[in-house]
Amino acid sequence: MKERAWTRLSAVAFLAAVVLRASAGAAGGQSAPAPLARGWGWLLASGIASAVDLADRTVTVAVTGEGQAAVFEGGANWRLRPVSGTEVVRLLPAAVIADADREPVALAALRTGTPVLVWGALRPDASVLGLTLMMPQFRARPAPAVSIVPQPGISGVVIRSLGGVLDVLTPRGVRRSVIVTGATAVRSSGGEYQSAGIGGGPPGIAPFDLIKVEGTVNSDGSIASTHIEIELAAAGAAQVSGAVSKSFGDVDGLVVGGVMVAASGETYFLRGIDPAAFGGLAPGQAVTVYGTPISMGSVPIGLRARLVVMR
Repeated sequence: MKERAWTRLSAVAFLAAVVLRASAGAAGGQSAPAPLARGWGWLLASGIASAVDLADRTVTVAVTGEGQAAVFEGGANWRLRPVSGTEVVRLLPAAVIADADREPVALAALRTGTPVLVWGALRPDASVLGLTLMMPQFRARPAPAVSIVPQPGISGVVIRSLGGVLDVLTPRGVRRSVIVTGATAVRSSGGEYQSAGIGGGPPGIAPFDLIKVEGTVNSDGSIASTHIEIELAAAGAAQVSGAVSKSFGDVDGLVVGGVMVAASGETYFLRGIDPAAFGGLAPGQAVTVYGTPISMGSVPIGLRARLVVMR
């Protein structure tokens, strides 16, 4: 890990960081991230994967860079310690495992001998629950060829909804108009398609929802949708709002409102309704993060970000 990444670490900046407590609050019965008890903390380190257990989702990391951990002891007290030797990291089911392009990959892509960056919650027994594992020297796939032909289907985040037209921002930061008609079928992820009906705008689709669209491309580049799947409904997603108290560019990690947030290449960043980037985040920036909880059983540990809206 580069030295500059560690000079920025301070216990004060993490006063509200990784102290998480179990609470229910997300829609659908999911647990929402919230402060935990004293004795928990965080760990950030770089090294080499010396062993990988796919069945147990554990990675043994031989720490080669400057690693650091901090344990919350109550009040304003943190106990800092360097990290060296080896650390066994248990990757939680919703943890981010990403390649050099920040694109999520399967744990099976990890091989022994691979350089890694790990960021995770530190339990009172000193075991590490990994929220993010980056492979900075591994690329899972070649860069896609640039297409100049509009595709009949897109995915993206809804930034506006006006009547029967959705303004959608794609992962590449391109705005596309999606036309919804009475023939459009809409469904929530895993549900049944329902007719959109006529008038009143697309049912169940709102700004900040993440959607997949199928349809035909009109001459002006807009898409006449036939099917729309709501991948993540913002209103029902786990979320946290507040000021960014810490930002880790090396692992795309944030601390917001006392919650550890793991971002990746699948995360959309908006400033208002305009495209933004992780690099635009800094301590003090007000944000709302939408995503899926990262938990250990019923204990919430953090949040896997799908959308970060800067205010």
